[in-house]
Amino acid sequence: MDLHEHLSLSACGAGAVYLATADAAAAAAFWAAGTLIDVDHLVDYWREDGFNLNLPRFFAYFPGRGPRHLLLALHGWEWPLSLGAVCAGLHAPAWAWAFAAGWLSHLALDQRFNPHQAVPCYFFAYRLSLGFAATGFYEAP
Repeated sequence: MDLHEHLSLSACGAGAVYLATADAAAAAAFWAAGTLIDVDHLVDYWREDGFNLNLPRFFAYFPGRGPRHLLLALHGWEWPLSLGAVCAGLHAPAWAWAFAAGWLSHLALDQRFNPHQAVPCYFFAYRLSLGFAATGFYEAP
């Protein structure tokens, strides 16, 4: 999904969290997780292309399948599910649960709407097993 789609949908989700909880911190946490986990794309881009601030090139890089390797450290179902388990075990505050929910929503939207991606590609362990090779992330169009 595009950044503006994540921004918009995370804002809607944050609004719903606020309406349900009246907790501004929980709403902000949902929005932050639903949007900002995409910062891991910068790490992959800069590792492969060198540090630069050419935003048009950056936004064209991943849809054009530019990278040879995809770490995408924050794009793994394991992380928000583990966070949810920790939240349950620690009786965490609403903002922590909302952060996990925002993270899950981001991954669910990516998994559903990003085209030509292998089904298990959003599992960090799967990408690790492939040595983070980008070819394992994409299916044939």
